[in-house]
Amino acid sequence: MMDKPFRTIEEQIAILNSRGVATDKSTPEVLAREGYYSVVNGYKDLYLDPAATKAAGEDVFRKGTTFQDICRLFRFDRALRQTFFRYFAIAEAALKSLCAYHFAEAHQDEPEPYLNATNYDECQRTYVDWLISDFESALARNPRKKPQPKAYLEHYLKNHDEVPLWVLLRYMTLGQAFKFYCYQTESMRNKIAKGFAVLYELSYGEKINVSPRRLTQAYDHIKDFRNICAHEERLYCARVSPGHDISVVDALSDLQLVLPKNEAAQLTNDILDLLASIGEDMREADFSRLVTSMGAEHLPGLKERRNVPRTSLEARVAQPA
Repeated sequence: MMDKPFRTIEEQIAILNSRGVATDKSTPEVLAREGYYSVVNGYKDLYLDPAATKAAGEDVFRKGTTFQDICRLFRFDRALRQTFFRYFAIAEAALKSLCAYHFAEAHQDEPEPYLNATNYDECQRTYVDWLISDFESALARNPRKKPQPKAYLEHYLKNHDEVPLWVLLRYMTLGQAFKFYCYQTESMRNKIAKGFAVLYELSYGEKINVSPRRLTQAYDHIKDFRNICAHEERLYCARVSPGHDISVVDALSDLQLVLPKNEAAQLTNDILDLLASIGEDMREADFSRLVTSMGAEHLPGLKERRNVPRTSLEARVAQPA
């Protein structure tokens, strides 16, 4: 017999009640639509009583926890993912654009230079070969993988001598574009990083040095958090980087490096709005744990934003960016 057997909605509600969660008439529909695992298992940690859970050998929730509390955090995290995803897309476009521009500029007289392994860092040869294989698959030239090309790729394949890199990168994922950048020669990575410094100065009116190492670090974090959003995994308390020490709020500095100033400011504003909205319906201790889990303790403006009435928050969110 499975140690996690099937449970009916009624049985799931009984389990919640036995563990100290107050349910209501909306609980059955939410469980049916979203699933116990996604809602409860995904967002219970903030509301568990650690000592009682350890003593009982099973989940025990803090006194006064309701199913709506857990749902509220579940919906907050979904909104947080949707918010960040928009800005990750802008960051992705910038990386693809600058990589395509500087690489194409350096190889103007060579047809499809992105398929030539000698145009990359020779120390990354094995990984470069895999990347080129991905490019060939996208162009329907890989004998092992022959997907139907996207319409815009097919147009160039049929009507032009080659597919430009700026067209091909549109098809590739952020992860593939990131690899393309990482596998460049040191001089090319420097050019691309300087391109971001130029964009930063244009937007912020301030000169900064963007090193290839810093740009690699930023997009490594952006890539990982973007994947969390794409796969609808838990974002608010996620940690990335080899040391698992970078929170989604920490990633704001990475995004600030590559986003236009107005977009970076709007992202911070959107996060503050979301926190203020959920904070109105959370107990202070729960909200404090949420903020700590996000790494948002020192997020500028959080304390002030919590005092803004919800109607004002909703009105501001409804305004065009």
